Amino acid sequence: MTDSYSCLSIHAASSSSGRLIAGSISGLVNDDPANRYIDDVLGSAASKNVNSSGFFDRLLSFFGKADYNYGEKYYASVTLRRDGSSKFGTGHQWGTFPAFNVGWRASRESFFPQDGFFSNVLLRFGWGITGNQRIPGGRIVAKFGGGTGDTFYDISGSGTSIQPGFRQVTLGNPDLKWEENRSGNIGLDLEFLRGRGNFTVDLYSRITDNLLFDPRAPSTAGAASPAIQNVGKMRNRGIDFAAAYSGTLGGAKVWSVAFNGSHYRNEILRIDGQLTTFAGPGGPQITRIGNPIINQVGWPIGTFYGKVANGYFPTAADAAAHKTNTSGTCTTAPCQTGAEVGRIRFVDVNGDGVIDANDRTIIGSPHPDFTAGLDLGFRMGAWDLSATLFGSFGGQIYDAQKDFYVFRDFSTNVVKDRLTNSFCISGDEGCTNPGDQNAKYPRLNQNDNTSGDISSFFVESATYVRLRTLQLGWAIPAHLVPWLPSGRIYVQAENLFTITGYPGLDPSLPARAFTGASGDIRDQFRNVDVGVYPSNRTFTIGIRTTF
Repeated sequence: MTDSYSCLSIHAASSSSGRLIAGSISGLVNDDPANRYIDDVLGSAASKNVNSSGFFDRLLSFFGKADYNYGEKYYASVTLRRDGSSKFGTGHQWGTFPAFNVGWRASRESFFPQDGFFSNVLLRFGWGITGNQRIPGGRIVAKFGGGTGDTFYDISGSGTSIQPGFRQVTLGNPDLKWEENRSGNIGLDLEFLRGRGNFTVDLYSRITDNLLFDPRAPSTAGAASPAIQNVGKMRNRGIDFAAAYSGTLGGAKVWSVAFNGSHYRNEILRIDGQLTTFAGPGGPQITRIGNPIINQVGWPIGTFYGKVANGYFPTAADAAAHKTNTSGTCTTAPCQTGAEVGRIRFVDVNGDGVIDANDRTIIGSPHPDFTAGLDLGFRMGAWDLSATLFGSFGGQIYDAQKDFYVFRDFSTNVVKDRLTNSFCISGDEGCTNPGDQNAKYPRLNQNDNTSGDISSFFVESATYVRLRTLQLGWAIPAHLVPWLPSGRIYVQAENLFTITGYPGLDPSLPARAFTGASGDIRDQFRNVDVGVYPSNRTFTIGIRTTF
């Protein structure tokens, strides 16, 4: 047996700075392009505005790494980082982040059968901490600013003199410190049937603590941007696996199949020790009827939040019994404002006898239970065929587009089955199944302004299977085109078909790009369909060669 080891140490330092100054003016009396850029007296003096900003960030890092290998049977690797960032407060600028990995190749042991089914067995374990400092610099102190229409005032009232002032525009936090991500995983790698097949699986757990975030402050806190804080704790647990096999069918026929799958569970463990919930990004007007996202302790990030739909009011008498009157009461609880036959009725979640905002609860999750991919390949002589499929199962979509194609906002067009699949009662034109509680939509009513509340009615299944690529190729024989060596002609189709129950345009929704002061927060707004262009179906004919 032989052993080997290696050590590596690195030192790195980085510094970044920037300055910005911008000016503007409006009310131009002459918009001739030859004048507007050189003569600002053509504009309104009161509209003149100048803005400036700057930053100066520094990062100092030390890295150490050591690897050990004994007889290609036992493996060990240790790393250590020490990072100092100017973005954090005094006493919190430095962070230490260790990590290690160990492995045992059981197939190298003397007791392992050398000509058995498995040719390679490797068991792995890893653990480590990483740090995050991706926030703007300078947020450990308060910032002040101002401008025209904000803190510049005509104090004398003369209409000709503006006096400058300033206000706090950003709240600082001198106690900012590193965000830490602690992760651990155990994995297994297998090769079998003389290397024709392989299998790998990883179980992992990742906990993010001291999350860098700028929680929304109430309006009473003023206009200053909220301070970035170390709030929250979040956990991800999951399993990833992949299996592949290749074989032959005769001498010139080769086939292969590869399958991979993933499952995870996300959970918010803590927000800030006081709050247990906060709304998703984008504010209350992110959709026309409000924000359907909540982040709540004990639930995944970006879950859907609203009322629970419970069928339709079956008769006019039943609706009248539950309809809230002018005194705020009704004959039969729960009382629901605007109750009418055929409209959506909601569940009294908190049991207080009134349907209102307090009955909102978790109504769905954008996170899938399982995702998988399948790659298929086949080669016979000069011909080859390959396909890639992808599937996502168990997730949900909040279909905000229903606000338009069901409830006809802006008097727009509606889905073609709005008439035939809506709740109806005897006497309604075209009604063939009066009182059907399984109707897809509430009763047609232009004045229905209650069924459109954020609720589980808007939540749809996001499960789908899609053929991402299908390609057929032919290798051009060298004797046919001698000047084109290794030539290959192929025909390819992308997104050829999608199997899904989602009624919208595309169940594969991109995460909307939201960025906060603490960085990328798009995970807080996943699978909300606010109208996106669907995936293209593309056909390609091409030739590939070398010269």
